Amino acid sequence: MRGKSPDLALRVFGSLLAAMLLGGCAARVVPDAGVETPQSVYLVDHGRHASLVIPHAEGLTRYSFGEWDWYVEGRRGTMAGLSALLWPTASGLGRMDHQAVEASPLPSRVTPEGRQRVYELEAESERVEALRQRLDAYHAAAPAPPAYSDTYGLYFVPYSRDYWAGHQSNLKVVEWLEELGMEVRGSAWLSRWRITPPSDD
Repeated sequence: MRGKSPDLALRVFGSLLAAMLLGGCAARVVPDAGVETPQSVYLVDHGRHASLVIPHAEGLTRYSFGEWDWYVEGRRGTMAGLSALLWPTASGLGRMDHQAVEASPLPSRVTPEGRQRVYELEAESERVEALRQRLDAYHAAAPAPPAYSDTYGLYFVPYSRDYWAGHQSNLKVVEWLEELGMEVRGSAWLSRWRITPPSDD
């Protein structure tokens, strides 16, 4: 997408928007019915974006993906948002550790930017641990020190894939959920989520 004309970018964005609308503007998350050793994870809906929280023996860790200028540099506004969606721009993987929580599911300090809803999901514990280790290893291997965002309460490192309409924060969370063995149907583009109980069939 780098170097493409604005007209082409707008056509691509229009196609993605149409696909999103045809998909019902919601993502239905179906957890795996065959989980033998369940481990809870939290899908956090912040209204426009989503993040994933993984509890573990030392507490819990929150992960989020986003456009670097928006999340880290704080460059907001309509034009900044359109630029991030229409053209591939630098992205970041956010991460933050928290001590064990006393209240379920998550205290407000874990998500300083706010949230609309928290979904507790179950996945196979081995899959959860494998995802956590992979994301932690990626974060730790970053060539530069993490950049902290006060707004999101996360430390961000550069990510290897650009951010744009076809690879934004909610779609990245979908990738993580699928890596945990869950099925995601429909569009998660607008961070609208529905949880469907798994079938035993």
